[in-house]
Amino acid sequence: MTTKLAVVPARGGSTRLKNKNIYPLGGKPLVQWTVESIIESGCFDKIIVSTDSEEIWDAVKHMPVERHQRPEEHATVRATALRAMINLMENSKQKYDIFAYFLPTCPFVDASDIKKGMDMLTEDVDSVVSVTEITECIQKACLIKNDWLMPVFDNLEFGMTNSKFVKKYLKPSGAFYISRWDNILEKENFYKGNVKGAILPIERSVDINTMQDMHYAEQILRDLE
Repeated sequence: MTTKLAVVPARGGSTRLKNKNIYPLGGKPLVQWTVESIIESGCFDKIIVSTDSEEIWDAVKHMPVERHQRPEEHATVRATALRAMINLMENSKQKYDIFAYFLPTCPFVDASDIKKGMDMLTEDVDSVVSVTEITECIQKACLIKNDWLMPVFDNLEFGMTNSKFVKKYLKPSGAFYISRWDNILEKENFYKGNVKGAILPIERSVDINTMQDMHYAEQILRDLE
């Protein structure tokens, strides 16, 4: 039987939007949205919320989740979610077959999105990462050095900015990262090996880090009413 663990890394400190992981959205803390979708998916044997914050834990402790006390060194402003997750795995008393983590700042990920990602993790796949379309035309990207403008791509120089000349690009949405336990401990990366992208629609790919992001999320909710 394949065992599956889901983790929500939610540290207490946040700089751009204070207390963002428990900021109220639609009448409930932000972190609760993600946890509810994971539970609804029914894909995991255990769900852990990894946090150093009592306030964050208070927001989810009424749900069928367990707490991991996130170490102080993995809860700083420079700490990455990936490094914190690897530390959790290395110190886990139990080994699982499948490991996944979900950012609490992506409230609109749906249970169906999670099921889709899990279904894509077939025997020949190492990891599945949620992705979404980049809405900006990146072929117009430029760099500036000493005031000199330098196009990154050839499109601007050759006047090829019409939609028929540009490719659609994707980016990680932040909603979920799914892999095999041994694969992550070996590679310490979700993008190495055979990796598939689970495409999420733009409206379910909001990643909240600023108040502007929060206002956008609130507008999405209003549009759904």
